[in-house]
Amino acid sequence: MDTKLITEITDWMKTTDLAEFCYENKGDCIEVKTQEALPEPTQFTCSLTPVTSPAIGIYHAAAKGKNLVLKEGQTIEEGAALGWVETVSQKHQITSPVSGTLRVVTAQEGAAVEFGLPLFFIEKK
Repeated sequence: MDTKLITEITDWMKTTDLAEFCYENKGDCIEVKTQEALPEPTQFTCSLTPVTSPAIGIYHAAAKGKNLVLKEGQTIEEGAALGWVETVSQKHQITSPVSGTLRVVTAQEGAAVEFGLPLFFIEKK
């Protein structure tokens, strides 16, 4: 396609109130979209606080021989133990950053986790 034609089309677009324009001629095609034609990014609001993995490793709810059962709908206090992530060199404790109700539990005993992976979601009181 001729660059002169592209320049003419874009210059003409600036003089109109069109948000997008498509031109096709003998197999050549150009599509021009202005900023107004682009969709607005979706903004999500969420009342849940994510609790993420502090490291890459293996998630454990409790030490061997101990039992820590975390169930959805359970009340959690700020600072409560939610388990730990075991890495090659150490154990990283996971605690609740807020008081509230445990709404979603994605953590599974003995599962590999990545840094930043959401393990729990807590609805603040």
